[in-house]
Amino acid sequence: MRIVFAVVMAVFVSHSFAKSIADVRIDGLLLMQPSKAFDIIGFEQGQQYDSDNVYSAINALFGSGYFSDIQVYEEDDVLIFDVKERPAIGELTIDGNDLIPTEELEKGLKFSGLEVGETYKPDTINQIEQELQRQYFAQGRYSADVDIDVSPLPRNRVAVAINIEEGETAKIVHVNIVGNESYTDEELTKNFLSEETGYFNPFSSADEYSKPKLQGDLETLKSFYLDRGYLDYNLVSSQVSVSPEKRDVYIAVNVDEGQPYKIGELSLSGALPIDESRVWKHITHSTGDVFSRSEITRIIEAISTELGDEGYLFTNVNIIPTKHDDLTVDLAYQISPGPKVYVRRINFKGNSETRDEVLRREMTQFEGALATHSKIEDSKRAIQRLGFFGNVDLQTQRVPGTSDQVDLVVSVEEQPSGSIQASVGYSQTNGTVLGFGVSKRNFLGTGNKLSFNASRTNQTQNYVLSYDNPYFTVDGISRGYSVFYKISDHDEDDVEDYDLDEVGASVSFGYPISDTQRLAFGATIKETGIDLGSNPSNETQDYIQKYGNTFNDVIANITWTDSDLVGGLLPVEGYSTKAAFDIATPVGDQSYYKIALNSQRYWGLSDSNLYLFRLKGRVGYGAGYGDTDQLPFFENYFAGGARTVRGFSSSSLGPQNSYDDDTDPSAIGGNILLAGTAEYIFPMPMVEDHKSVRTSLFIDAGNVFTDYCYSGNTTCEEGVDMSEIRFSFGFNWTWITPIAPLSFNLAKALNSKTGDSTDFFQFQLGTTF
Repeated sequence: MRIVFAVVMAVFVSHSFAKSIADVRIDGLLLMQPSKAFDIIGFEQGQQYDSDNVYSAINALFGSGYFSDIQVYEEDDVLIFDVKERPAIGELTIDGNDLIPTEELEKGLKFSGLEVGETYKPDTINQIEQELQRQYFAQGRYSADVDIDVSPLPRNRVAVAINIEEGETAKIVHVNIVGNESYTDEELTKNFLSEETGYFNPFSSADEYSKPKLQGDLETLKSFYLDRGYLDYNLVSSQVSVSPEKRDVYIAVNVDEGQPYKIGELSLSGALPIDESRVWKHITHSTGDVFSRSEITRIIEAISTELGDEGYLFTNVNIIPTKHDDLTVDLAYQISPGPKVYVRRINFKGNSETRDEVLRREMTQFEGALATHSKIEDSKRAIQRLGFFGNVDLQTQRVPGTSDQVDLVVSVEEQPSGSIQASVGYSQTNGTVLGFGVSKRNFLGTGNKLSFNASRTNQTQNYVLSYDNPYFTVDGISRGYSVFYKISDHDEDDVEDYDLDEVGASVSFGYPISDTQRLAFGATIKETGIDLGSNPSNETQDYIQKYGNTFNDVIANITWTDSDLVGGLLPVEGYSTKAAFDIATPVGDQSYYKIALNSQRYWGLSDSNLYLFRLKGRVGYGAGYGDTDQLPFFENYFAGGARTVRGFSSSSLGPQNSYDDDTDPSAIGGNILLAGTAEYIFPMPMVEDHKSVRTSLFIDAGNVFTDYCYSGNTTCEEGVDMSEIRFSFGFNWTWITPIAPLSFNLAKALNSKTGDSTDFFQFQLGTTF
């Protein structure tokens, strides 16, 4: 930097001398607008100035950060500022950043003034370099190195290259708690996110150090003590030591435990608008109990909800503790209910595809009505149950100028509701299995479902087109249609030798019973034709001889559902149960019925909803009645494959057919189905988007049975034999892609028997089992 006052210092020998200038000129400007430069120096024509004014102007110009050199001199009563501008940034490149996305880095750099076209400022470069280094250090990457290289370009420009070596995340070698006398280190660190590296967690990221993770663990440690009455607990210090090679981290936490307190007197105060007994019922602790902060938090939430259901939405509940020398603490609950609150408007955000009316019709909290906590929560739950949104958030905003009105803002995060479904597989029974489908659960944003599904094996083809409107009426009565066509094209080379054609249509109406339950009634008209080949099984021949080969049936059905699943395509909590009863009425050519029950439930194993336990069960039974003494063989249940027992080939389990010659038998299905799944769901390491990716370990069990065997089938046994239940164990990985759910199963059949067909690997696109 060079500043010249050749004339100025010769003329102005004292601060008291001042002179008027005829004009002011700024030479050397290329990037900055002259008007902006004149605003900075503040000189005007005819203005009196002295050396102090000149120094102030120079400091202001340098302070702007746009200039590297300034010379000031006077010539013919003209004060001239000869400036040299800093170069502009002509190129900006970022390389080596895998951990921090380039888009996020560019946003941060732009906010700091580092982008193409801006003036190059060395101080800014240094600050950015230090900040990037700090961010990597906070994530435990102490070996990370950030180097910013600046090189000149033509026309007073520079190229800025940010080169990053992220290094490896330092591993936590040891976590040591100092000062703990009442509890061991193992008890205190049990729920820590930071874990010591070891043999049993080579694929986990828990042993990778990060500052935010440690801060969370320190809060966990504080909660541990406060939930056990240690009101005087104090975190004395926490130190993080890094090995010289910057690969190992040692954490030391120094605490002062204090002593546990028990609850003394309990009191309640405030202008309560409801009977005190309704508040006291939520205060579950009593004198003599050990103090627990988490229990108090739960009590506060319960009291707020109780008053919130009466319209006091902004109830403020404070706890005033008074500690005594005898290690007791008195708790005074102070309640300020405020005024009753009404909802002025309900606004929706984030539903770019879904129409407002689809969300609004799920709301149990209405505009103009008293705002109640339970109705707001019920509304949130109902929108979550739609399955269209990965995240739903309801917030109340006070109406400016009022004390008793709020606006309810419903923010949703849409997830793909359409899918192109496909499946590819191979089994010894069915050969190549191909499936294709197009489904839209939120058709045109109306909440209606439109789908078309097709599947094909070496033997069968299935086509189904369906449409369902869950709000056919404003009262929530649903109506659905479907048409279907099924072709079973067997020839003498296949395991069965008959052709079956089915064509039909159905209609159903559903009625809401409660917020989660529905009752649906429907009817299906179906025409079935069967042509036997040259070598059909004994079972198919027997049925055709008894009942013929062409059937026109009218099937009535009733279905009850109870669903409270939350989380969309990958639920994180709740349950669903479906019971269905189908009966082929005497109006048609056959008389049979089928009863099915499907149920599943999720349990959260952590507050993060990343660790879950799931149970799923499926039971089915069918039989003939009247003139039909058995369930038609083409209505049988089947087991094996992704929907029942993974690890076994699709539809390969259960009773087998028979032949009079040496033809190998195959699975013919049965009229009794038992299947179940126990699943442990856990987050995949190094995956951040757990809303669209899920991994799990599972145990499947199931089989099909029959209570009607062909008299000549010596291998068939009637009834349920629990020793024939097949088991499998495996790993599932599911990813909700923008197109459709993608699922992989690796399963091991645990008790396969002679004749069973197994598949270790199964791949599906469009199925979330």
